[in-house]
Amino acid sequence: MLASIISIDLTAPIPAVEVVPPYESLLVLARIGHVPVALVSIPIPPALGCITPKHLHATLVAATRPLLWEQGIERQLQQQSDPTEWPAISVVVCTRDRPAALAHCLAALKALDYPNYEVVVVDNASREASTAEVVAHAGLRYVREDRPGLDWARNCGAAAAQHDIIAYTDDDVRVDSGWLRGLARAFADPQVDAVTGLVLPAELDTDAQALFETYGGMSKGMRPRRFQHETLRSDQLIGVHALGVGANMAYRRHVLAHVGGFDTALDVGTPSGGGGDLDMFHRVLVAGFTFHYEPTAMVWHQHRRDMAGLQRQIENNGRAFGAYLLKIWKQRSAPRHVTARFAYRWMRHYLLPQVWRSIKRSHHVPLSLTLGELRGAIDAPRAFRATYLHDHRLRTRTGA
Repeated sequence: MLASIISIDLTAPIPAVEVVPPYESLLVLARIGHVPVALVSIPIPPALGCITPKHLHATLVAATRPLLWEQGIERQLQQQSDPTEWPAISVVVCTRDRPAALAHCLAALKALDYPNYEVVVVDNASREASTAEVVAHAGLRYVREDRPGLDWARNCGAAAAQHDIIAYTDDDVRVDSGWLRGLARAFADPQVDAVTGLVLPAELDTDAQALFETYGGMSKGMRPRRFQHETLRSDQLIGVHALGVGANMAYRRHVLAHVGGFDTALDVGTPSGGGGDLDMFHRVLVAGFTFHYEPTAMVWHQHRRDMAGLQRQIENNGRAFGAYLLKIWKQRSAPRHVTARFAYRWMRHYLLPQVWRSIKRSHHVPLSLTLGELRGAIDAPRAFRATYLHDHRLRTRTGA
C-alpha cells in the first residue's frame, strides 16, 4: 500500500494533512520531541483528500495512549541524563557513483543539531569525478578507497576519522536532525561500546518500496534495548539482525581496533553481496562488548524504487546471510551444533514457509521475491568460497 509519510510531534499543535493519489494511507511517526513513540498507519478513504486535525488527533491518541505516559517519563529522564559535554563524533559515509543520493545525504548531515562532529566521505572506487565534486561542494572531508567493497571503505573511514566515536550511515539515508544526540546519549553510559538506531522508510511511493516494508523493512522498534554477551544465548549471538542495520551504527574506536575492523571479504561490492554489518555485530558481542539499540538515534532510508532493484536486494540478503553463517561455522565463533541448528531453522521455519505463503497467496509478498531469497541462500556456499578467494586475490594484488 502506497503511503504518504509524515512525522508529528505530539507536544505541538496537530496539523491538517492533505493526502492525494496515488497514496492509499498515511504513515505517521508519532514522537515526543526527538523520542519516537509509535508508527501509525491511517487508511485513506477514496473520497477523503484531507485529514482534519481532530480526526488525526483522535487516531494518534487511540494508537499511542498506552505508551504516552511511559515515553513522556522516558523523555524527561533522557533530558536529565544528557551529557554535560557532548562527545566529538566522526560520521563516515561510504559511497560509489551515486552523486544525487549523496548530495541529499550530505545536506541532512550538515543540518544536524549537534555541536561537535565531522563528516568523512569515503569514495569507494567511483568511476566518475562527480562524487568528489559533490563532497567539495558540500565543504566536507573527502577520502578515496580504490579497493572496491563496502567494508574496505568502512575501514578506510575509520582510519581517516579524527574522533573516538565513529558513526556510519549510507548515501541513501537522510539522518534525522537529532541523530547524533541519540547516539551520544547512549554512549554517555561508559559500559556501552556500540550503538545502533531506528531506521524508517524515507518514502513509500512505489510498489517496490511498500513491498520491502511488508517484507520486514529495517526498523527494529521504538524501544531501547541492551545486548550483552553474558545475557544472550548462543543462538541469539548468531541472530544479530535483531540489533539493527549497517545504515545506522556507531562504535568506540578501540572496539573496531580490538576486533580487527570490518571483514573486507563481505558486504556490497564482493561476491557475498552483504553481511559485513552482521559479522561486525556478532564479533563485537562475542568479544564481550556491549551493544545498545537507541531509537532516538533515527534515520530515514531511501528504499529501492523499482522491482528489479528490490529483487536483487532480497536475493543478496539470502546469499549474504548464508555467507555470514558459513563464516561463523568455519571460525567456530559459536558452537557448531548451534550454528547448524540456527541454519536449519532459518531454512525450515523462515525461508521455506515464506515461499509456501507466496504460493498460497496468503500474504502480499510475490513468489519472485521469496524464491529470490531462497535462491540466494542456496547460492551462499558458492558465494562464500568466491568472496574469500576474491578478497585474497585483491589483497595479494594491492599488497594489503
